[in-house]
Amino acid sequence: MEAGKISIKMKIVCMLFACILLLNLGSAYAQENKTTTNLTQNINSPETPDRATDVNSSCILEEPVPKTNYAGDEGLNKSNAAAGPSTLNGADIEDAAVRLDDFIKTNERLPAYITVGGEQLNPATFLQLLTAYLTDKTLEPRIVGLPTNSTGTNLKGSIVLEDYIELAEKVYSFIELNSRAPNFATFNNQQIKFESLTWLFARAISFKAANQRLPNYVNLENLNKIKTLPLSDDPTNSNNNSETSQIGEGGENSSGAADDPNISMYEVLSAAKRLKDFIESNKRLPSYVTVSDQNLGVAQFLELMLKVIIQINSGQTSPLIPRTVTEAPNPSGSGTGQITKSEYIQLTNKILNFITAYARAPNYVTTSIGSISYPNIVYAMSRILTFYNDNNRLPSYVTVKEFSGQSSNNELGQYLVATANCQVNDPSIQSLAAQLTAGLTGEWDKARAVFNWVRDNIDYSFYYNTRYGAVGTLKYKTGNCCDHAHLVVALARAAGLPARYVHGICTFSSGTYGHVWAQIYVNGKWYNADATSTRNSLGVVNSWNTATATILGVYASLPF
Repeated sequence: MEAGKISIKMKIVCMLFACILLLNLGSAYAQENKTTTNLTQNINSPETPDRATDVNSSCILEEPVPKTNYAGDEGLNKSNAAAGPSTLNGADIEDAAVRLDDFIKTNERLPAYITVGGEQLNPATFLQLLTAYLTDKTLEPRIVGLPTNSTGTNLKGSIVLEDYIELAEKVYSFIELNSRAPNFATFNNQQIKFESLTWLFARAISFKAANQRLPNYVNLENLNKIKTLPLSDDPTNSNNNSETSQIGEGGENSSGAADDPNISMYEVLSAAKRLKDFIESNKRLPSYVTVSDQNLGVAQFLELMLKVIIQINSGQTSPLIPRTVTEAPNPSGSGTGQITKSEYIQLTNKILNFITAYARAPNYVTTSIGSISYPNIVYAMSRILTFYNDNNRLPSYVTVKEFSGQSSNNELGQYLVATANCQVNDPSIQSLAAQLTAGLTGEWDKARAVFNWVRDNIDYSFYYNTRYGAVGTLKYKTGNCCDHAHLVVALARAAGLPARYVHGICTFSSGTYGHVWAQIYVNGKWYNADATSTRNSLGVVNSWNTATATILGVYASLPF
């Protein structure tokens, strides 16, 4: 009996010991996971500084390594194309940092917004996420205001890992306390301006995305290359001397301009007069408006006209940079009559706010004379600026007039101009398009020449969403389905052929994936132009089943 009791006691002791052992193992595993993801642990790494961390070093992997062509197998993260989650992950930040780094290298400025996990964030909010990433905080985007007066000194030397992590902590704390980005941060008696701060942290994270670790140091002198441009949270706030859109195209891409994307107020005035004359002669809107050697969509030019009216009313003459603005999808409204200067100034602000929020022109605007349709808004604004050009003052009122045939040909016009990541006016795109179509007169021959060149000269790489845009894809000679489409669309538009994007779910031999491809408009018909596989030709897709594909969207400007 005693032996039986001892046996029972021993069993209980063994069971307790086993439970304690399991708990300890679980605790050790959780702790291990925590330490491997804590970026600040890298500060005390014994690793010696290496030569690969200068921002101009080839080890930062500025040129991607070409991948094997998988005959069009493409994975498109659909959640990235839709509205993003409230909390992001590290991969989202790394992907956006790589794209931002590439954009700044090409344009030497910040874009108007950065797409992160499907969300379009202003540079100040992205700075908050960059610093949160580096300091192991929750990656939750906040509403962060832009700096009030970005300023800095000429930077020299470099900043080591421990110091830029500490700097990130300070910047993060400032943003948390003030709900806006700082004008500058101080390091070694140097002032690092907002733009350079953003690039500094993006460069570090871009390096990590390529090398699986943060760089030991970053060269500060190279950060002097980024321009300081006027910033404002409110595009109608005249006190800040500029609009948010002046920091770039609507996204991580060039503005589509040649060498200088800036457009002066006087160039807008001249183009507004030509637009007015065209409307009155043809009784419709044009396909595009040429301003400073850039072909802009009518909606893009409307935004510039609105900004010029605001500038004139507040006594300013700041240069402008066109953003990506899509056309009104369904214009409506029949309001006509006379509206006073005070009212059309209010309407100008209202329309600008709408365009800033939605990146497209409104279908109508509500006024004291009823709803004014989008085409009539364009016509009225062109007449206001023409009056100013002739009389050196804004008119006391404007008469809103109806004109017939106002929507003809405007649908195709949006497929001919520069859009996000489709830099139609870039010299490299223009030059190649001219070279490929030299001596060709037929639309089909031009479209085929463009398609064949992209298919035969651009390697396929796997990654989600846009990374390089048309110009970057041409430079690196590699890209995923989105970037293949960007280059096809840009070259086609540069050759005078309307082109657009299609997003769908497609079945390949290896499975079903999200996919993006181009379409080119030839002789009154849209033709598929999927250049990701050598098995495809213009109008013919063999790499996936066109009969079972589900179309998710057709775009003049790819939104992801």
